[in-house]
Amino acid sequence: GIADGMLYVALVLLGMMARNRKLIIIAAIVSSLLNLLGYFFSPPGGELVNVIANRILAFITIWMTAILCLLKNKADETLQAARNFLETSVEDRTAKLQEVNQRLNSEADSSKLVKAIAIASNEARAVNDTLYFCIERVCKFAGWPLGHLYLAAEKPASGLIPTEIWHVGDPGKFDVFQKITGDSPMQAGIGLPGRVLASGKPEWIIDVTKDLNFPRARLAENIGVRAGFAFPILIGREVVGVMEFFSTKAAEPDKEMLAIMAQVGTLLGRVLERKRALDQSEISQEQLRNL
Repeated sequence: GIADGMLYVALVLLGMMARNRKLIIIAAIVSSLLNLLGYFFSPPGGELVNVIANRILAFITIWMTAILCLLKNKADETLQAARNFLETSVEDRTAKLQEVNQRLNSEADSSKLVKAIAIASNEARAVNDTLYFCIERVCKFAGWPLGHLYLAAEKPASGLIPTEIWHVGDPGKFDVFQKITGDSPMQAGIGLPGRVLASGKPEWIIDVTKDLNFPRARLAENIGVRAGFAFPILIGREVVGVMEFFSTKAAEPDKEMLAIMAQVGTLLGRVLERKRALDQSEISQEQLRNL
């Protein structure tokens, strides 16, 4: 009954099970009050000294239990905090390792791309074959489905002329855009290829459908492409061509990719430089034969 103060420890233990510091203290106070009231209201029994001793023992048991519960809860909180810290540290470490692995894989893929194009550029294959090969490899590297080549017009300051050199990852899907591009020569500063022609550097458009300087987007209701980047093919500082690539989704600029594309453009410049020298040699030989 109420005289048995030892039962009040259960209230304190309930507070511990709830993992609530305030509840443990409140339970200890309530148990102490009930223990004290039990002294005054319980039926008399036993010697007074024993009754008082039992009540004191009950008080001590209640508060020792409360203190132990508080210490256990504190230890549990510290342990949980340590676990949370360890889990967070492991997650952060794992994320960093994944980031490093992705960077290493990306660098390895970049090296393979540049090496493959360098080899192709030095092989004695047809120029168009090399350009097709390059566009296909860049599309695969970027994970973008569409690539196209513009070449500089023969007359100075005449801009860029679209070619028939394409890589299309999904045949038929981009027919509208391909048709528009085939009818769209570009002047310096106009559109994505024109920007590259003007700057001599790689350029990126997050979403061509929202870009005011992408005239091809205004020539059809749906051109089927969103993000685009392009890079120059250089002979020295002269832009002799521009390769452009497109995704079906908007995408933020990738500076590392653009840096790699600048290297690719330089390698392809050697291909077109050799072609230019060969064409000039053939013209010279023809002129000599006509003398």
